Amino acid sequence: MNRVLSFLALAAACAASAGAQSADSIIKDHIKAAGGEKALKAITSVRYAGTATAADGQVRPFLWFARKPDRLYIELHAAAGPVIDASNGRSAWREDAGGLRTVTGNEQTRARATALFRNDRLLNWKKDKVRAGFAGTETIHGRRANVVEMTSHTGVQRKLCFDAETRLLVKEQQPYEDGLEEILYADYRAVGRVQEPHRLTIRRGDASWDVTLTDVAHNPVLADEVFDFPKRAAVPLPDVPALLKEVEKNQETIEKIRENYTYTLEETNLEVDGKGRLKEKSEKTYEVFHLGPGWTVRKLIGKDGRKLTPSEERKEQKEVLEIIEKYEKWKKDEPKRMAEAEKKSAKRAAQGKDQGQNSDEDDGRLTLADFMRLSLLTNPRRERFRGEEVLVFEFSPRPGLKPKNRSESLVQKLGGIVWIDEKARQVARLEARMLDNFRLAGGLLASLHRGSAVVFEQEMVRGELWLPRYAEINFSARFLLLAGFKINQVQRFSDYKRFNVESISEIKAPAQPPL
Repeated sequence: MNRVLSFLALAAACAASAGAQSADSIIKDHIKAAGGEKALKAITSVRYAGTATAADGQVRPFLWFARKPDRLYIELHAAAGPVIDASNGRSAWREDAGGLRTVTGNEQTRARATALFRNDRLLNWKKDKVRAGFAGTETIHGRRANVVEMTSHTGVQRKLCFDAETRLLVKEQQPYEDGLEEILYADYRAVGRVQEPHRLTIRRGDASWDVTLTDVAHNPVLADEVFDFPKRAAVPLPDVPALLKEVEKNQETIEKIRENYTYTLEETNLEVDGKGRLKEKSEKTYEVFHLGPGWTVRKLIGKDGRKLTPSEERKEQKEVLEIIEKYEKWKKDEPKRMAEAEKKSAKRAAQGKDQGQNSDEDDGRLTLADFMRLSLLTNPRRERFRGEEVLVFEFSPRPGLKPKNRSESLVQKLGGIVWIDEKARQVARLEARMLDNFRLAGGLLASLHRGSAVVFEQEMVRGELWLPRYAEINFSARFLLLAGFKINQVQRFSDYKRFNVESISEIKAPAQPPL
């Protein structure tokens, strides 16, 4: 009996191991059937053109352009007009019945992941930290298909179905707006050495199109303008350089003014595994105030929907008092620090060294003003955001700029989109993502993975001034050579009140006498 149980356990372990490897095998078989790794790698751009029959029976043009690494343009047509999704590597945009606009949030993340996926042709999914698992079989076009579920390092999930005999992709599903997009592939023919589908069925919610491709071309010349947001603005843009200088100045003012306010911060942390499944969720509420530059105090006042217990309150009060004591000592030693700084400055001047040259000093703070100062803003356009007219820019690392510290080095790895309120000359929203891995100590200490992203929003508070209202942080990282992890964090700012350091005496007073 023991031998039977041991055999069954061994068989189960082998089956689990085979299942874990089957997704990899299915993808390898597909690459070989599609033309082989060498032929697929040689494709740097594609053009698919043909006709699409919509649900109303009308036949209209269809276009699909892609260019490595992350450019994508797909154009369909419906009775109400064009339905276009595009990504130029910095931002994604859409045109449909809702108008022409830059997509935001999850749709921006999904669009970029889709552009990378369509250009990569499954050649580098492991290198790009995509997780894949075998998910059974389905019947597609009357034939058995092997199903692989994939999750990008940014959390975008996709289901792929490969014909069990031909090994070619016959169906895919992925999120699209509030529903799903499904694409069926059929009628594969050789284009050069690569197998390409010549019939597609595209479904998005209640809308569907039957596509017939009449032109499939590899490596056509596709200009950047094909993927860029259309330039249709009827109203001329303002003096952009002057506008950006005002925005940068206003943002620096906000960073200073914010230190005169106390506010409530609600923070939700979602930790997910490599397949996008929720591992842990925590909610915390803080009272936040600033003692001085670089001195921010976050006093915990609630967690997971409940108030703190008396013992938790005493512990939190003790930690806040310790920070205040450190700050007061720091302020007391300020004259000494200033004198030492002046000596160092004089010594550097005597040695003929440029005081403004690269500095290793870094207080660890990365402000919105840093983005404005260190980034190159391009492709301006007018749109509406939160009911107001805004200017939208794409930003990327400024060429030739030498970072002076870790914070500036981080900015040099970021690209994305910024929404600017033209009237207020303020940043309304910013979406930034890592264009490349960012390593500390050569990656031995920690590293942030490409695709990690942050969202930040500001708004007018009480009709007086602009202050932060929302932030979202999504990052994939590795720490001390340990397994990678992914954190999704949402922050909401509210209840702004005037605050000054004279209020510290009130904070020092305990909420209740210790037991």
